[in-house]
Amino acid sequence: MSGLANKIRAAQDVAVELYEVPEWDVVVELRSMSARQRAAFASNVEISDDGNVNLTGNRVELMWGTVIEACCFDPDSAEKVFTADDIEWLMAEKNASVVDGLANACLAISGMGTDSESDAGKDSSDSATAEDG
Repeated sequence: MSGLANKIRAAQDVAVELYEVPEWDVVVELRSMSARQRAAFASNVEISDDGNVNLTGNRVELMWGTVIEACCFDPDSAEKVFTADDIEWLMAEKNASVVDGLANACLAISGMGTDSESDAGKDSSDSATAEDG
């Protein structure tokens, strides 16, 4: 491995921020997805010939579950919050609006949300949290 590759590998580039979920009375630590996790997420997206994103059937559930499982960590223990089994009950039992907000926050910190362009290059101290509105 070249010296430059070693330097790149050692760089700490994972974005981190705290995200409050008042409906659940918790704060989770969000971490940006790795390139491999983001590719797995993107493989669940179907792009039509005209460039539109097509999300059909269980695909949305799979996508939200993938991003939430990859990005949510316990801020105290640094452990992942959710397993694949947890995603099953999360999607079946919890409020869609709350899950959607969490998934969108996960997308944003990974550079894929609606606010990702305005937040690109910012560290977690500059990133908006649920508390900031």
